[in-house]
Amino acid sequence: MEARTGIDDHGQAGACAIVRAAFLRPQPWVNGGGLTRVIVDRPDTLRLSLATISEAGPFSRIPGVARQFALVAGRVDLTGPQPPFPAVLDALAPPLAFAGEVPVDARPIGGPALALNLMVPLGAPPCRMWRQEGGFADSVVAVFACDPVEVDLAGQVIRLDAHDTLLVNAGSVALSGRCLLIGQ
Repeated sequence: MEARTGIDDHGQAGACAIVRAAFLRPQPWVNGGGLTRVIVDRPDTLRLSLATISEAGPFSRIPGVARQFALVAGRVDLTGPQPPFPAVLDALAPPLAFAGEVPVDARPIGGPALALNLMVPLGAPPCRMWRQEGGFADSVVAVFACDPVEVDLAGQVIRLDAHDTLLVNAGSVALSGRCLLIGQ
């Protein structure tokens, strides 16, 4: 597999793939306020990306998409016309969910912030994002490591470095470490 996709050839483990953060290629935002690194892009089901928010500015408006947003590092002030905005998030706050067409502005507080973005097209199977430290989880399609994490997938232990992602086929996982999970 190509390193530019972020999927590492040695990351194959049965019905899963490891996306190493070190291989993700940053792409500048149109407004110049940050960078995006695409983790996985499946246009009919989901897009997961890691964003660095360096300067204040608007999010891209994407009609027809349900968005979920969680901070991995730093703090950010988010404003928008309706709840759940305004909101100030840090790396412990629960993910926020909002429609892609909602105008949202972000302002990093005290330096750049790092965020995980989940976008699911309307009509696709719903996904949700949540934080978890250790324990078990079912129906997981992705494990994003906030810190170094170990994932037990059907008896196979997979080690992830901070900001790596494990993609699985809606399976059950046992975790040690702090992560953001994507599930159905």
